[in-house]
Amino acid sequence: MLPDLKSHEGLKILKEAGYGFTGFDRPQNFKMQAEILDLAVKTAGSLTSETAVISDVAHLVLDSLFDSPRGFEFFPRFPKEEVVQFTKLAVASRENNLPLPITCPVCPDYEDRGYKMSDGIGISMGRVFDNFEALKDFFSKRNFPFFIDIHVADVEVMEPLILQAAGETRESFLGKTGRTMTEINNKAVRLGLGEVVRAKSMLEIFSQAGLDYAALKQRNKEKLLQAQPTNYRKIGNVLNSLISERIRLGDYDERIGAANFVEMVAEELADYATYGDLVAGGSVILSADASSAVFGYNVLRAGQDGKPVNPTIYLGKAKGGGGEFLYG
Repeated sequence: MLPDLKSHEGLKILKEAGYGFTGFDRPQNFKMQAEILDLAVKTAGSLTSETAVISDVAHLVLDSLFDSPRGFEFFPRFPKEEVVQFTKLAVASRENNLPLPITCPVCPDYEDRGYKMSDGIGISMGRVFDNFEALKDFFSKRNFPFFIDIHVADVEVMEPLILQAAGETRESFLGKTGRTMTEINNKAVRLGLGEVVRAKSMLEIFSQAGLDYAALKQRNKEKLLQAQPTNYRKIGNVLNSLISERIRLGDYDERIGAANFVEMVAEELADYATYGDLVAGGSVILSADASSAVFGYNVLRAGQDGKPVNPTIYLGKAKGGGGEFLYG
């Protein structure tokens, strides 16, 4: 099946297979990864008796831990919970001969700094296109085709502070996000990706799922701001990290006002939590936005009985148009 990460011999085998281990590496350095891989094998074994499927899925998880494409981070916030659901999706994909489902929420076409809008593909979607081949090569190595549903975050039209910062009306905002979807789909076709990438309205996706986005988000926002003491410190740290990251990225300026920063990040984290409720473990989430916000997809799901955690892939250090690698 797989070499044992808990043994020196196992590390030696993986090093010889090209996984990049050095002679100084010790099994105790990879206890967490060994536990994650064990979870994947056990989960796959509980779902299928096909040894080839179990092996392929286990090797896919092994690759995600030690040989992921540059710029991509797999299972970044809740690795054990995320890998269990990822394994379930991968087994179902292989046994049903279907593409691995991936959803990718992307921002509207805001400028690099701030919220001024245009109607192109947008920065985060540009990162996805720039790094698509690397992701394709990664999954192709284990023969896992995938499909990416791009969900353009037109739900942000419901946030008065964003409309204020963008200088847009509801009608002009939705007009621009509509044209952004068209541009994404047109570019996918030009790149030969029309069969594997498709952009949709996030507002429409929530509606089709029978979910009231505004009501669900408000409940999540209240849960985040009224978290129990055991969780408040963690959530508070994430809120503060988001403020720092948004200031560093130039997204917050005088049009928003410092007095509104906490409200803005609480809204943003609630957006992510609400999107996590939409996906509900039914696909892998590919995120190309701020790193601090990735926590939000599962913050109200991890450790909750009956709520599958969303496996996530974070596209952080993204390849730019000139071939350089830039941090988002």
